[in-house]
Amino acid sequence: MKVLYAGHYMPGCTTHMRGEYLKKILKPEEFRVVDIDFPIAETSPLFRSIGWRFKSGPLIWNINNYFEKRIKGAGNFDLVWIDKGVFFRPGILEKLKSNSNTLVHYTPDTAFSLNQSELFYQALPLYDYCITTKSFEKKFYEESNVNHLLYCTQGYDPGLHRIYHSFEEKHGIAFVGLYEDSRAEVLAKLLERKLQIRLAGEGWRSFAHKFRRKENFNYLGEGLFGEAYARLISGSLIGLGLLAKKFPELHTTRTFEIPACGTALVTERNDETKSFFSDDEAIFFSDIPELIERVESLMAHPESLNTISEKGYQRISWGGYDYPSILAGLLKQMDLRG
Repeated sequence: MKVLYAGHYMPGCTTHMRGEYLKKILKPEEFRVVDIDFPIAETSPLFRSIGWRFKSGPLIWNINNYFEKRIKGAGNFDLVWIDKGVFFRPGILEKLKSNSNTLVHYTPDTAFSLNQSELFYQALPLYDYCITTKSFEKKFYEESNVNHLLYCTQGYDPGLHRIYHSFEEKHGIAFVGLYEDSRAEVLAKLLERKLQIRLAGEGWRSFAHKFRRKENFNYLGEGLFGEAYARLISGSLIGLGLLAKKFPELHTTRTFEIPACGTALVTERNDETKSFFSDDEAIFFSDIPELIERVESLMAHPESLNTISEKGYQRISWGGYDYPSILAGLLKQMDLRG
């Protein structure tokens, strides 16, 4: 079997995690990677910004030129897996499809509610399978007349997202993610209650400056990835799995990564999160007052918090939400075997 895998392949990112597990499952004779982080890094910051925003300009040219060079003379592929294919021109994918058995697109991100890309929309009919983790976007894929649509949940890497700290070593509350006003409101209220907060992610500089004198606040910067991220979560008593409000997100990677690290998950109560966990496996809330009440109560009763952490971890361990299990299930649906 020959496999071509194209996308961001920086170690620590979820695309890299999926690719490595796909390689382990399929055990192909050849596993060729086209890592688009290289042409992105070689593009000037101005044109990177334009490319990310408008999916046009020198960034798009650089990525597709790099892609073509990397696959030139490669021959036929049994499987071409495109991860987050918002930058690829349909012409290149059409050439790949002509000499490949199966062309797959996977994204853990929104594709219609956010991250819109005309290049991707034009390429949709070319894919044999489109895979999404966003249940609220399935209707948009179906309206686009995709050949086959598959849905799976977000997941976690069992080799990375694991227990690094005992419960006795844990302290405070952690959140890692992009800034949103709704998330800032939650963190500000928790800080007002004198709860210890450790925060990392993009867009939080103004927030961090505002609360810089708070002894119970520690801003760790815009980037925290890989093992550093997992160790922070594992070393916290509570991990905030706050969902985005700029689109109707119902679960995220944090939904699984936090309990996989042996830490109690705090998340919004909705149909999807309730389908993953029972009330004694996660800390659910519907509004900020309920969140604060539940967090403060559990912080005052560490034995109850420990129980939730342990039950959440057990639920994740056998729930099939790890990347190897998710990928194996998807490959089975596509009738692909190693």
